[in-house]
Amino acid sequence: MTSLEAASFWIGLNALFLIYVSARVGMMRTKHKINLGDGGNDEMIRAIRTQGNYVEYAPIALIGLLALAAMGRSAVIVHALGGSFLAARVAHLLGLGMGVWPLGRFIGTLGTMLSLLATAIFLVLASFG
Repeated sequence: MTSLEAASFWIGLNALFLIYVSARVGMMRTKHKINLGDGGNDEMIRAIRTQGNYVEYAPIALIGLLALAAMGRSAVIVHALGGSFLAARVAHLLGLGMGVWPLGRFIGTLGTMLSLLATAIFLVLASFG
């Protein structure tokens, strides 16, 4: 698998994850009969913030994977970064969005920051050749 194929794989999985967290917001709106906003409902707030938080971080993470692939970096690096980012976002969903894993939000946030930091370091180093 080339690094571009690896990046495409993680971008595709992240697109599916976005569809899932977005669908959760829609399901909560239907369940709680909330057309706009959060209605002050904790479950709705958590679903909205899980989706919003993902949308805030995913673009730069995925652009980073694509840039590393375009610069010819190893597919192993792209897989490690893509896998760690998505795993962190799943942990965040389990913690904040679903409330089924008390440490999930912390681990998800930490994992997201570490995967972004690693991606940034690889990008900066790669820019020097």
